Formats: sequence, structure tokens, C-alpha cells
Amino acid sequence: MSSITIPMITQAHRLQKDSTLNFRTKLHPSIRLSEKYHCNIHLKREDQQQIRVFKMRGAFNSFMSLTQEQKTKGLVTVSDGNFAEAFAFFCNHFKIKGTVFLPEVCFQWKIEIIQKYGKDYVEIRSVGESFDEAEAAAQEYIKQHDRLMIHPCDNVKAIIGNATIGIEIIEEFPGEVDFVFVPVGAGALAAGIATYFKAMSPNTKIIGVQPDGAASMKASFDAKKVVTIESMSRFCDGSAVKTVPKLTFDICQQSLDDLVVVPEGKVSSTILELYNQGIAVEPAGALAVSVLDQYASQIKDKNVVCLISGGTVDLSRFDEFKEHSLLFEGLKYFFLIQIPFRPGILKSFVSLCLGPDDEISHIQFQKKTNRERGPCLVAIEVAKKENIKKVMENMTKMHLQYEVVNDSKELFDLLV
Repeated sequence: MSSITIPMITQAHRLQKDSTLNFRTKLHPSIRLSEKYHCNIHLKREDQQQIRVFKMRGAFNSFMSLTQEQKTKGLVTVSDGNFAEAFAFFCNHFKIKGTVFLPEVCFQWKIEIIQKYGKDYVEIRSVGESFDEAEAAAQEYIKQHDRLMIHPCDNVKAIIGNATIGIEIIEEFPGEVDFVFVPVGAGALAAGIATYFKAMSPNTKIIGVQPDGAASMKASFDAKKVVTIESMSRFCDGSAVKTVPKLTFDICQQSLDDLVVVPEGKVSSTILELYNQGIAVEPAGALAVSVLDQYASQIKDKNVVCLISGGTVDLSRFDEFKEHSLLFEGLKYFFLIQIPFRPGILKSFVSLCLGPDDEISHIQFQKKTNRERGPCLVAIEVAKKENIKKVMENMTKMHLQYEVVNDSKELFDLLV
């Protein structure tokens, strides 16, 4: 069983309340989601933390446990971005020198935020293509320079800090909580919240949620041991790890009631849905709401909390989210069409194949004078999902050879 106790969590919460910083976030009732799913849904808004992510809590508790000697020698962390922001914030806040190891694929805008928070107290080193490679470099650096690692997830102090969210949910929710949905990356957030709820509200079901492109905890659950996934999408960059720590795996395996995987396209749809409600979240922050469709029958008439873990999102990604969502919802299709090179072919294609509410959002081909036909890449957006069937029937009537290429990840990355 976990060595984390309730007094440890309440002590961490007391330290938060006694500090000059404000850690408490709103438990916000969502009228739209409650009406949609016929239940009582509240959103725990960790995107409203000072740095817009829940990792403020775990980082603060880790820093508060340091000895003077550890502070003097300096600190190291490894992160995909979010924990690095919290680490940098507290290095500057407590005037402690720190080194941040990031994967080279970390977004440039996140690197700039980390440097802004850390100011002169933080050095950033970009190493490797993944969290795991950056962590290996950080561990080697620690050996050479005798520094202390503050790990974002393989760290009991961070898990305890994250668990304070559970205290606030139970204190503020008007009644008994039936379900808590929480995003899972490396598992430190879910481990903390599940530990607290299982002790203080054992009838509450704690459901972990992972994106299908980075479901390393789910793979480990299925294998009943920690495993490394071979490939990983960085779409939900705040929850993208290939290997989860044994510490968080053990706690999550003991304490989560379920662990569910959601398609990344559904996450994009949820981001847009929340944005229309005035809430800008990062992909990992939308996971807990993205899973509600899968639980619609179970949560009916229940009290539900969805944890919005963070809002550090670059608004330039919203075109990507829209495209991703349209593909997932079946409202956009990419076709590779063998099109005959004859006069008026495109006019005929539009008039004969598309309905009045359908439109072409992308078309790409090059006419070759020495060839009778050639490949044409066409993206078609439809108003209703069922409309695409008629479009394909019309292309068949025109004797056009076509292939649906929506599932091509390489094509999606190229076009979006």
C-alpha cells in the first residue's frame, strides 16, 4: 500500500494556505455539461492557478521540504513543459538556482514561459526527443554536479501536493461526490487525488483518463506491470510519457476505479466545446470532460467532478484542434482521387458530387499535358455526417476512382 497518509496531505494543504500565494481554485458548476449529461457536473478549475496548471501544488510541496544544503547546491528537474514552469516559478520565488531538462521537441512558446518564470535562477537544457531521454541526461548531470532532482511524478512530495485538490473538492462540493474524472499522464495527479478520496470518501469512483496516442499507464495496467510504449503522440503534451514511474503505477493500480482511453480527436472536440463556454484548456486539461460520453449512462443523476488540469495552450493550435475535431466527428474527409484531365472536370465534380451544404476546403493537383489522369487530393467538409455517403455515391456515378485517406497520420501532420 501507499506510504502517503492523510496527515501528510493535510499538512501540505496547510502550507499552501499559510503561504503568500493563492493555491485554491474554483469548483465551478457547469450548466451546459450538466444539462447535456443529465447530472450535476462541476469543473475543478486548476487552469486558474497562477501559472495555469495544477503542478504548482506538487512543486510547492517539494520545495517546502528542502534542506538548506539542498537549496545551496541547486536543483534539477525534467519536464515536457508544465512542471518545468512550476519549478522555474519557485526557483525564482525562493531564489534557488535550478536547471531544467526538456526534450528538444518541447514547444518554443513553453520554453519562453519557463524562462520568464525562472528569470536568472533557471538554466534550460534541451536534450533528446522524449521525456525519457531528457530524464536520462538529467540523471547524468546530477551525478556529475551533486544536485538534487525534483521529479514531476516519481516524487512522493509532488503526489502529496497534488492530493490537496481532493481536500478542496470535498470541502466545496454541495453534497456527496459520486464520480471524479482525472487526467492521467505519468500518474502523479491521479495518484494523489485517488489516495485522498479512497481514505475520506471511499464511495466516490475515481476514473483516470488517458489519450489514445499516449496511453502508457493503460498499457501498464493491461500488462499488470510497468511497460514502455513503443510510439507516442505528443498531441496531449501535458500527459505524454512513454514509461510511467512504478511509484505512480502502484498507487493508481490500487486506487483508481477505472482507467479509460479517449481518442485524440474527441479531445479536440472537447477543447472547442469548452472554449465556447469561455474556458481555454490545453489538450491534457480537456481529458476529464472528453470521457463523459463513455460514462453517460453511469453518471446520469449523479454528482460529478471533472478536473481541468491546465490551460497553458497556444491559441495558434486552435486551427489544429478544429481540423482534428472535424475529422473525428466525420464532418471532414480527405480523398485521393484519380481525376481525368479534361476541360471542365473540376466544375463537373463540384456540381455533380457535392450537396448544397458541402464545400471543398483543400484541393491540390497538377495537370500533366502528357497524361490522361492523375492524383488529386481533395478535402471535403459536410454539414452532417451522413452527407459524405452521398458524395461518395456521386463520385462513383462519375466513374472516379478514389481512396479515403483520413486515417493517414502523415497526411494529417502535413496538412494541419
